[in-house]
Amino acid sequence: MGVCVSCRRRERKAPEKRSVPGAGGPAKGAAAELLPRRVNRLTAMANSMSNIKMTNPIKGIVSKRRIRYTKHGFNLDLAYITDRLIAMGFPAEKLEAVYRNHIDEVNRFLEKMHKDHYKIYNLCWERSYDSSKFQGNVAKYAFKDHMPPNIELIQPFCEDVHKWLSTDSRNVAAVHCKAGKGRTGTMVCCYLLYSGQMATADEALKFYGTKRTLDEKGVTIPSQRRYVEYYAALLRSGVQYRATKVHVRSLVLSPAPPALNGSHSAPELAISQAHPPFKTPSGCQEVSRTETGLRVHLTHCTPLYGDVRVDVYNKPKLKMGKEKMFHFWFNTFFVASELAEGAQRVTPLPDSPNLETFKLTLNKWQLDDAHKDKQHKNYSPDFKSSRFVAHAESRAASAASSSASSCSEPDTEPDAHWDSGEHARPRGRCASAWAATGSCRPTTPTTRNYAHAPAAAPLHAAPNLSILINDHMLLSCESTYL
Repeated sequence: MGVCVSCRRRERKAPEKRSVPGAGGPAKGAAAELLPRRVNRLTAMANSMSNIKMTNPIKGIVSKRRIRYTKHGFNLDLAYITDRLIAMGFPAEKLEAVYRNHIDEVNRFLEKMHKDHYKIYNLCWERSYDSSKFQGNVAKYAFKDHMPPNIELIQPFCEDVHKWLSTDSRNVAAVHCKAGKGRTGTMVCCYLLYSGQMATADEALKFYGTKRTLDEKGVTIPSQRRYVEYYAALLRSGVQYRATKVHVRSLVLSPAPPALNGSHSAPELAISQAHPPFKTPSGCQEVSRTETGLRVHLTHCTPLYGDVRVDVYNKPKLKMGKEKMFHFWFNTFFVASELAEGAQRVTPLPDSPNLETFKLTLNKWQLDDAHKDKQHKNYSPDFKSSRFVAHAESRAASAASSSASSCSEPDTEPDAHWDSGEHARPRGRCASAWAATGSCRPTTPTTRNYAHAPAAAPLHAAPNLSILINDHMLLSCESTYL
């Protein structure tokens, strides 16, 4: 009796079973043959994760265009900005060390190259590590990723670095955030200005870009660059810093972005203050169309001080949620003082004829997130965000005179014919915020003083600068967004 065709096919396809002598039969022999390969593979993977000393292509991919230090057997996301100033990525552990600097390798580098003469400056707000890995030589000046530092953080950082470098000519400062580029570059550039190694913000930013990156793009976030310019202006002028009060009243977007051209979407503002934390309540905004774009008007303004963030959203009228468009940071002192660059004097508004009024504009490339639109898909090349600022000069003058005296009587009189929103009870959603505090006013900042290092220090020091935030001065020196 013959064998069917299907059976013959199965016989041809059946794999040949081989036995390994002494392995306990065919099945066990096959497993024994494969086991060493699997063990070797797992061992190699474990070694590659723990031994980061070897060349790792993943690190190069993650570091993108940042310059790496590859001398003396090291492969670190690290660069010398000057002979004594180092910018580097976060010293990581465990799995994160596969694609970032391994903390043990950073320790080995510093111990080999600068033993007993290094200090690390950690700018990371979101993470930390065991400082004993570096003999405790770690100082923390933290702020959040993709944001500028609090203006009050820059001065003590520069003083700390300057003091350390002035102690011994062999000392070096290693500054890092997470990637070791944006936040690190912001503070490094400020120190280059503070120490007199760079004369202007633009010069410092360009120098850092060439030393830290291959494409010369060091600090790219507009708000971070703006704060370097702020600090340069303070050093250059020697003007006393005051956390001036401002009232955010409206924002003009011109021309209107394509996403807001129709009638189904409208812009929405979220304005927040860094210190003390404060955020304006929603539902207090009115949107109107102008000849050139859109105006978002706050029906009840909120007095703000110091570092302020403005977020602009696209809010669909028929859908839940909203889409982030762009944001920017500014410091209130630099919108109504003599350091306010690009301010254009305009005719005062009818309800505040005695107040000097200025128009301040940020173009597309000065707005965080909007500056990434290189192809102009979301914003036209000439897109800008304009603000109108009314400056109560008489109050500024009284603040200057009162700062020299005891400032015992703060000037809290409201300006004539001008409703700042401080003395009116809000309606709608604003009412809950008003009921909690009696007003929309945030807590007044505390008093602080800062001064530069002595001129006789080994490194060149910038001119003396005194930064004073005084409670009475805040009430007396007033500016207003309209």
